[in-house]
Amino acid sequence: MRGDSDMVMEAAKSAVPGASARRLIFISHANPQDNTFATWLATQLAITGYEVWCDTTKLLGGEPWWDDITEAIDKYTARVLFVSTLEANRKNGTLRELRLALEAQEKHKIKDFLIPLKIDAFPFAAMQKPLPDLNAVRFDENWAEGLRQLLKLLEREGIPRSPLAGPGCVTDWYARSIERRRKPIVTNERCHSNWFQFSLPKNLNVYAFGLPSDTLERRAEGFKFPHRIVGSNLLTFAGPEDMQDHFGPAITVPPPDILKAEDFVEQGDTRLKIAAFDASNMITDLVRQAWETALDAKKLGTHILGSGLAARYFANGQLTKNRAYFTAFGGRRTYRQLVGNKSKRAKDGTKVPDGQWHYGLSCSPQLLPFARLVLRHHVIFTDDGVTPWAKPERMHKARRSVCKQWWNGEWRDRLFAFMAELGQGQKKLAIDVGGGQSLVVTMVPMNFTSPMSYLENGDEGLDESSEIELVEEEDTEDDDDETP
Repeated sequence: MRGDSDMVMEAAKSAVPGASARRLIFISHANPQDNTFATWLATQLAITGYEVWCDTTKLLGGEPWWDDITEAIDKYTARVLFVSTLEANRKNGTLRELRLALEAQEKHKIKDFLIPLKIDAFPFAAMQKPLPDLNAVRFDENWAEGLRQLLKLLEREGIPRSPLAGPGCVTDWYARSIERRRKPIVTNERCHSNWFQFSLPKNLNVYAFGLPSDTLERRAEGFKFPHRIVGSNLLTFAGPEDMQDHFGPAITVPPPDILKAEDFVEQGDTRLKIAAFDASNMITDLVRQAWETALDAKKLGTHILGSGLAARYFANGQLTKNRAYFTAFGGRRTYRQLVGNKSKRAKDGTKVPDGQWHYGLSCSPQLLPFARLVLRHHVIFTDDGVTPWAKPERMHKARRSVCKQWWNGEWRDRLFAFMAELGQGQKKLAIDVGGGQSLVVTMVPMNFTSPMSYLENGDEGLDESSEIELVEEEDTEDDDDETP
């Protein structure tokens, strides 16, 4: 008695004369950069009846009868769709597939075998040869219009459809690959945010020095409390004594005009000709200065991001065993490692030391509709445990490689541990901003209740019981050559 797989195979072969009939649409794309588009395109083509191969979905609308991708492109592919982005034009995996497509096109004399798809602003002229000379299907302005043009092209070229394709095969794929791993459920779930509330100091002091702004800026340099120069005025939470200590006896500090900080945020100040929007930005900057000064006092490392924000981190050895302790769910005291060794996998499989990794945070203060620090996760790499790598490309590639197994819990718990270490286990951190005033930060995040949740991947996270070494695999980003 024949099994179901035998009957499916026979049906696939009988759909087109000869098992070697070219009916496969092969999607070549950069993984993971263009996964979202490639998955969407593969499912849309399968829904309309085409047999599609894409590494994010594997085969849709058929049964594999080839041994590897080289054979699939050479013998069974009707068209190769090359998602032509910057990454696709320089990654080893996609460049190999491009070479295989060009070889098959030349060998079998198939017209328009290779079809470039343009999905972003990457210019035609910078594409690999001979892509600039081919007629590309444009998805860069509208995916739906690009799909319509592509379907029209495939129809005109007479690309055969598969009896195994259609909406049903996409639904089955989704159920197998997505729903089983992630499933929404109705529940009241307690969700932790990356928002930490703070209380502004009561008063903002405005000192009208009457000096040119550049002169005032120069003389205020090195003032240890948060401040902002606006014309000939200096805005700060600090008091007159703090100001006089800094400027010394050579300059008489004028008595301040005292404003309510919260009123200044909401209304600005007509006398100073400061609108509410600008006032909010000024106070936000003072808060950011206060936060950064507090972290400077704790001797945290600094890595300036492309956005201009500072990611702060603990140096190697600054914490005992590079761990920070915090109180987890249910009141259990535990820890998370915030610094560790990094290595890189050589081509022969051996691991080579490659510096240290550091969990870090950047801070974006926000005042409306309520005052909070928005803290964002980062992983910084150093060679000496202190100084960040100088090359952003090296940092970016390593981060993407070694943090693939960091799920929600890994990031969340390290955030809790980092903040608990900063606050020394206290629920509030009072940052001195001068004038006997403090910026008070709540060191536990804001929580929300969600009426929906979802079952996450069952993948295990990092093992915190032993020292965590992050391993960067050799060329993992370009390993696109899986066997179907």
